[in-house]
Amino acid sequence: MDRLHGLLMFLNVVETRSFSATARAMGVTTSAVSATIIRLEQKLAVRLLNRTTRSVSSTPEGQEFYERCKRIVADLESAEQNVSKAGRTPSGQLRIGLPSALGRMWVIPRLAEFSAAYPAISFEIVLDDFITGLVAEGLDAALQVGDLPASRLTTRKLASVDYVICAAPAYLDAHGTPQKPADLAAHRCIAYRRPRNGQIRQWRLKGATQKQLIHEKGNMIVNSGEALVSAATSGLGLVQIGRYYVQPLLDSGALIEIMPERRVHAYDISVLFQQNKRMTPRLRAFINFLVDIFAPPPWDDAKITGRPRNR
Repeated sequence: MDRLHGLLMFLNVVETRSFSATARAMGVTTSAVSATIIRLEQKLAVRLLNRTTRSVSSTPEGQEFYERCKRIVADLESAEQNVSKAGRTPSGQLRIGLPSALGRMWVIPRLAEFSAAYPAISFEIVLDDFITGLVAEGLDAALQVGDLPASRLTTRKLASVDYVICAAPAYLDAHGTPQKPADLAAHRCIAYRRPRNGQIRQWRLKGATQKQLIHEKGNMIVNSGEALVSAATSGLGLVQIGRYYVQPLLDSGALIEIMPERRVHAYDISVLFQQNKRMTPRLRAFINFLVDIFAPPPWDDAKITGRPRNR
């Protein structure tokens, strides 16, 4: 820094042709300016300035040194401006983890809006239902569904998801439509085995006095939400599933919701990220974008398919 200060002082002397003017501009004494120039000349082993009682002028070596220093200072100022601009303008790459269905259906289709607003930000999207950790996966942020393990990461809730019970029209035409929880005993209820712990998830219904168990008449168990959707649309039976998986199919009529008054809270959707003292502008912009697209949840929007929703 002392060397840079000396160079700036030298430039100022050459441009003002005055030790005293430089002293006033830089808030030092005239003797301090003179001492600095002398040290600079001694270090370079060359005379940079011709001094008289009335004027200061550059020697040929001093003029060459001035031109080179001027370019160095200009480059430094340009670098400072570019870095400062980068610190204010969101840019660079984000590596984001997304649950497969949630990302494919509700986040990725909206990224065009984000890219239009922030064209200098690029993405690497990692679709994985089981993110082990941001650091381990090299992620800037990750969306998670369900219970979250204890960690030092910052968590922000984005949306709440209900379970819905639904089936294909063909299945209901063939087997009838359940009207109350007890009617489920006569139907094929497709079961879901939780991949994380291997347990069968029990059905839950709003207002029920106890958890509704998977009935013996069910003849299929799957371990993914998308497999539940596929089984339901194929007419294999009833499924209970997070609403965001099936809302477009409910809107189109490919699936029909059973007992909508029995919807019950399923889980929350959250975003996890490291809250550093200086969060990068690109990550802050993306977190804000997620908050916007999930408030309210997009599957609550009746304009998804252009058809009014029966309630």
